[in-house]
Amino acid sequence: MRTAPPRDTGGVLHGTLPVAGRILRSLRGDRRTLALVAVVPVFLLFLLSEVFPRPKPVAPVLLGVFVFFLTYLLTAIGFLRERTAGTLDRVLVSPISRGGLVLGYLLGYGALAVVQSVVLLGAAVVFLDVTFTHGVALFLAVEILGAFTALGLGVLLSLFAQNEFQAIQFIPVVITPQVILGGTFLPVSELPAYLRYPALLMPITHLVDAMEYVVLGVGDRGDLLVAVGALAGFATLAVVTAAVVIRRAG
Repeated sequence: MRTAPPRDTGGVLHGTLPVAGRILRSLRGDRRTLALVAVVPVFLLFLLSEVFPRPKPVAPVLLGVFVFFLTYLLTAIGFLRERTAGTLDRVLVSPISRGGLVLGYLLGYGALAVVQSVVLLGAAVVFLDVTFTHGVALFLAVEILGAFTALGLGVLLSLFAQNEFQAIQFIPVVITPQVILGGTFLPVSELPAYLRYPALLMPITHLVDAMEYVVLGVGDRGDLLVAVGALAGFATLAVVTAAVVIRRAG
């Protein structure tokens, strides 16, 4: 029976920075993960620039979907490796608070998500010739918030997977319906009522809304605040739920 040593009383943040630092150090030699962060976004947007002669009208939707999907992959598979390699179990019996553990993982993978978001932004400007009605800074802030929402979801869902294949299996169940209903192909307001209300409970719906406001000027500031609030709520809910699951696992 596993026995944990007495826990440090340094507070919920105890151990956050060491966990985050270890994650970043462990990824330095992981070429596949680094390619997902720095190469795949550029490659995808290059392909889109070759397919769409006038990409700006669809850019907000594509950028929202890409940042969400790529961050989910990055986090779900990375966190799953921590579990299957036994690293998470070793951390769980160390004197690190559960809150510090979860925040450390979020900070470590969040740093990668920020880099990925910046790469995606640069590629959008270079290949899609995207301009931002409400400024680059607001776009980057919304993009990073969307990435952290996907990050929280990735950590949560990876706790219920036993291998990378199972983590990927969540994509058609959890991610694909959001892409279909979240305003990618048809505005949410034009969906039948029985689909419209579930769509409003999906993070990608609000991420696309925020992206359209920042890039195209669609909607008003009130719409942006609703979208940002919803994304922050989704991210917080996923992180808190993951912390509860990890606490019970310990």
